[in-house]
Amino acid sequence: MAVLPPNPELEFSFPIDVTQVAALGRDYTLIAKEDERRRVAKRLDLLELTTLRAHLHVTPGEGGVVAVTGRLAADVSQECVVTLVPVKASVAEEFSRSFTRQVSKTFVEDIDVEISDDPPEELHGDVLDLAEVVVEQLALLINAYPRAPGAVFKPQAASLDESPKAAVSPFAVLAKLKKNS
Repeated sequence: MAVLPPNPELEFSFPIDVTQVAALGRDYTLIAKEDERRRVAKRLDLLELTTLRAHLHVTPGEGGVVAVTGRLAADVSQECVVTLVPVKASVAEEFSRSFTRQVSKTFVEDIDVEISDDPPEELHGDVLDLAEVVVEQLALLINAYPRAPGAVFKPQAASLDESPKAAVSPFAVLAKLKKNS
């Protein structure tokens, strides 16, 4: 199989030509290098991405569908949404995605997809960037609101010049403006 050059527009790139994958499929192991992890961390708003690896199996199917199954593992450091201290976490999960090289009206009508299933994503051409698939999965796995252990959000108390009712209402500022006019 010919090696394709990485996409310079992506932080982590490992493109494959899906037409060159054998009928039984092919296994890939992707491990992000330090500079790739740094760029992915910046893209995903992480403080640090110390490891990022994936073991993938790519299988071609009927009608131009390509299945990607695998396991992703990463060690991340994020900023706590309450205290702003670093929060370290390890994420690991198996996933499955499907892609299609061609989307025709008859294919969409003939495909047997249950409502709970995700339809295949459309490929533009014959190239699938496996590293981008891994980064997208990582983005779905990381905690959107990380909290340090024991971190508790305490809302600010209302100031003395505001009535308790005004502190509760989201329109309190508008009410003040109306009084002043």
